[in-house]
Amino acid sequence: MVDTSNLLPQTPRLLKVPLIILNIILWILGLVLVIVGGICVSFLSNFKDFTKASDAKSALSNLTTSIPAGVLVIGILFVIFTVVGCFVAYKEKLVGLVIYCAVMLILLVILIGVGGKAITLHNDDIINEVGGAWEHVANGTKNSTLTRLENFLKCCKWSNVSIDSSDLCPKDGDKIKYEGHYCGEALSDQFSSKIYAVGAAGLAIGIIELVAILFSLFLIIRICRSPRTRSYDQY
Repeated sequence: MVDTSNLLPQTPRLLKVPLIILNIILWILGLVLVIVGGICVSFLSNFKDFTKASDAKSALSNLTTSIPAGVLVIGILFVIFTVVGCFVAYKEKLVGLVIYCAVMLILLVILIGVGGKAITLHNDDIINEVGGAWEHVANGTKNSTLTRLENFLKCCKWSNVSIDSSDLCPKDGDKIKYEGHYCGEALSDQFSSKIYAVGAAGLAIGIIELVAILFSLFLIIRICRSPRTRSYDQY
């Protein structure tokens, strides 16, 4: 059999230092995810009533709830567990490293799922789905939700070829506000590319996290192969 013992660094220090650096990078990126997730949750909370009034509840729920909430939660977990990762790597705590590795692996799967979903929503042209729901709500009994949404987006009607719903547009006296500023364009400008960016960023962070997991696994192997005291079996 091939002896693989020399493939790993001879001391845990050569593994734990890069692992700590990777965790610091992931902590910063986790903080960014918290900020981005918070902004997305705040922005998309304005679509809550619109989502309830539309037929495209599944697609809109993914857009207005699942993705931003997922990004926010993942960011918070990253901030917490990267600090834990730095501690257990510095102290070379075997059990702590195993738990850290398992949790980060779960987060990696979730992150790839959320990132992939964000990219899928972009590629499936979610704007068209929202546009269809917009027309449905405009013809329904809860069309007043569009007026509030148009005030928020500073727009009037979905597009220049949509049904005439000018009576729902925000007004300043008798004058229609934001006339010529269509909501489809406003919405596309504000979140279509951003959703795609969130997905791409999630996948990029996932790659860095995968490297950190590999370093933690290598560190676990090296600690197990090194003479150790009982302190390695404690947190």
